Amino acid sequence: MSVIYKCRRCGFILYRFEHVGQDYYGIPTPSEIMNWYGGVCPRCNAKLEKPASSNIVIIPIHRAKRVLKASARF
Repeated sequence: MSVIYKCRRCGFILYRFEHVGQDYYGIPTPSEIMNWYGGVCPRCNAKLEKPASSNIVIIPIHRAKRVLKASARF
């Protein structure tokens, strides 16, 4: 299971959690991600906001891997 936090405006990947054991603390909350960046996207300077339930996307793992490979090229 992958969890990806992205900027709503420019799509910049703020954080990517790909597997269990990646981090001692586990998956950070949206508030923690916002605090790491001071509430502002480092790429476009847009204000970061907590996601609404309509902003959460769940996709099959094989499709997610393709999306991750495509985003890694940028």
